[in-house]
Amino acid sequence: MADMWEEVSVVKKENRRELTLHGAEINEKIKASGLDPNIYKLTNLNFLAITNSCLTYVSDSVVGLVNLSSLVLRNNQLKSLPCEIGKLKKLKMLDVSVNKLESFPQEISELVELQSLNASMNKLSSFPDVSGMTALHILNLSHNQLETFPDGITHDNLCHLADVNLCNNAIGEIPVDISNLVHLTTLNLSENTIKNVPLEISQCPKLKELVLTGNKLSDRRLGKMTEQCPTKVVLEYLANALQKQSGEKKGKKDKGKKKKSGKKADDVEELAKNFFSILHFDGDDGLTIQVKQEVLAIRPYFVSCIVRNLNFNKSLNMFKRFINLQTKLHDTVCHKRQAATIATHDLKLIKSPMIYTARPPKDIKIIPLFKTKESTARELVAVLRKEADDLRKEKKRNNVGGVHKYLDLLKDKMFYPCLLDGENQVISFPPITNSDKTKISKDTTEILVEVTSSSNLDVCKAVMDELLKEMLEMGVGAAVEDAAAGDHSEAVGGATEDDVSSAVPEALTVEQVRVIDEEGGLRVVYPSRADLKGDSYEVKRD
Repeated sequence: MADMWEEVSVVKKENRRELTLHGAEINEKIKASGLDPNIYKLTNLNFLAITNSCLTYVSDSVVGLVNLSSLVLRNNQLKSLPCEIGKLKKLKMLDVSVNKLESFPQEISELVELQSLNASMNKLSSFPDVSGMTALHILNLSHNQLETFPDGITHDNLCHLADVNLCNNAIGEIPVDISNLVHLTTLNLSENTIKNVPLEISQCPKLKELVLTGNKLSDRRLGKMTEQCPTKVVLEYLANALQKQSGEKKGKKDKGKKKKSGKKADDVEELAKNFFSILHFDGDDGLTIQVKQEVLAIRPYFVSCIVRNLNFNKSLNMFKRFINLQTKLHDTVCHKRQAATIATHDLKLIKSPMIYTARPPKDIKIIPLFKTKESTARELVAVLRKEADDLRKEKKRNNVGGVHKYLDLLKDKMFYPCLLDGENQVISFPPITNSDKTKISKDTTEILVEVTSSSNLDVCKAVMDELLKEMLEMGVGAAVEDAAAGDHSEAVGGATEDDVSSAVPEALTVEQVRVIDEEGGLRVVYPSRADLKGDSYEVKRD
């Protein structure tokens, strides 16, 4: 205790959660003998700030601050950070601005709880992949020497990223897929070397502030607009240019064409009705899924179908919208997964025949979504239960979110449900996770959809109906060729050619899947003639 700094001694003695060190006296102590190593033993510390000092390095003993949620090291003389900083799993805020950092440890990407990162006013010429920091809201890397955006910054994982400041760097290009950042509200790219602005930036749905001043843009008109006009005007200009480039912007049509007698403009709406194209089960090549006796007492109801001819690249946000749709349905028609669970698989990655069964948790082996390591269902549930308990303690509340809230559905179960492919690999563990082996991507064109329930079969069908209807309206199906039948060289019923072209319907191709019992008897085929009922669309069968 004799060598312990007084400030540190007080925190330790009174079991405080915060420690702030700054001022001339602290600076002299650091200059004389470095930082007090006892700081790294304050395991209950939540907040640590060391600012305005001559501090040149942080010890790898920082890993001992296991409960640290905020670390402020602003305006020091730091030249590097220890790799161990990536082990501070509870860290939510990191401020290392105004230092002399030339690089960042790759382990920074392991900070999955980090919400705010400020590394401005350093000497960074590169930055690690940030796609793993899934909770990130604010990223400030301004006033550095970066030539590119950080790797992974446009990854779908960064669904919370709202504020990005990269001003005063040497960045020359903006990623085309920047619109993947669906919650981005502020993007500051002033004082860089950007010449061209991707038109797709106009598709960032929540972008309110785009700062491009101080760049030598090739489009002089855009350059003037960025200096003089609000962001809304700039984005409108880019959106119009994108429409023109994509061929989506329609020119003015001849409105002087005559009406055909006996027709009404309402006929156009009939042409525009969206439709499902149902492919009936093929006895030779159709997909059959067998339900085993073991699962009937656990989660007996299973409905499946195949959706073909998908195009997730129709728009930059189409894939993200589809993933969000599943989340929405889990919270609504699935009643927080209490009633049913949806799972989707890339059909090309599945081997048949397939079996839906139940096994002891230790015998179910799966690579969970977005993981690389295989684990048993027992191990996975144990980890999730621990995470749930830790979250409850940290947030001091009984409820938890995410996949943790579904753990009670497996409580006291001796067997867990699972879907096996033809190689006896577990590709689905409802209601918890799918296998990473069969996960879908933007390039997926055919998916196998499964809906499982412990309630009843009608619930499964209702959920599947809702999912397919939403997919149809979303327009995720491939483009329909000659969908609006007839010659559009003339108007129909007084409607203009423009009216008809805009009335081209959306289509979704759905193929039946049969679910059978162990004796080969039919349990359910979906979609049957009783499914997908509605007035807003048509159902066409082969």
